Amino acid sequence: MTSNWVMTGLSAVVILGASVVHGIAGFGFAQVSMGLMPLFRSPSSASIIFTATAVVSNARVWWSVRDAFDWEKWIIPVSGLVVGMPLGIYVFSRFGEAQMRVAIGAVLVLAVIIVGATQQLDVVTDWIEARDYRPGKIIGATAGLFAGIFGGAVAVPGPPMIVYGAFMSASGFWSDEEMKATFTAFFGTLMLYRLGSLTYTGSVTTPLMIEAVIAIPMVFLGAWIGVYIFDHIPERIFQWVVLVLLTVNAFVLLLTAVPEL
Repeated sequence: MTSNWVMTGLSAVVILGASVVHGIAGFGFAQVSMGLMPLFRSPSSASIIFTATAVVSNARVWWSVRDAFDWEKWIIPVSGLVVGMPLGIYVFSRFGEAQMRVAIGAVLVLAVIIVGATQQLDVVTDWIEARDYRPGKIIGATAGLFAGIFGGAVAVPGPPMIVYGAFMSASGFWSDEEMKATFTAFFGTLMLYRLGSLTYTGSVTTPLMIEAVIAIPMVFLGAWIGVYIFDHIPERIFQWVVLVLLTVNAFVLLLTAVPEL
């Protein structure tokens, strides 16, 4: 029983830290949560706890930018999500623990590369702007499809949507607030869809939901701390530090899981 409570406490601390990072850097809630929790508990149980807290986290941020929400921008990637999520859940059901750790590590590396390129490197953002390319509805639905697969399988759905959003923002079709509103609505929908699907398949248990409920207050506390210290830390430097730590975290997952395959 004690070890279970320690695991619950550690999970809540990770959610707190992930929320603080997200409040400062603007990204990292999924990456930090799913990068750290599988180090001390099964990746499948970690993904369920994270999924429940992610619904709340996205709803909290979406509420702050709800006036910028446009359902027509949201529905395009969601149309792909409808198909992608069941595929991802199927992959999730076939993973062993070591396989899921490897998959999470690989997606984390991909996420670090994409976030670093699209948000941190001026040469990449300048190239995107110079292309003056606005993805059409098929590309948006495809981004939603792959986000659904990634989200369903390893609960880290960001990479496809980050690329899609980078082009939509650079083309001037999405303002910063519209992108935040669209992303949080999409990821909130994705996580709610994932939670419902896993509940239907029997993967969601009462003890796991109790752990999620215990962790949910950490979402709000972490967001408050992150916003409070945002003005006292150089954002760009902090973002690079987060990306480096996420990279280290990803390779720790990979190196500890590969021998078990």
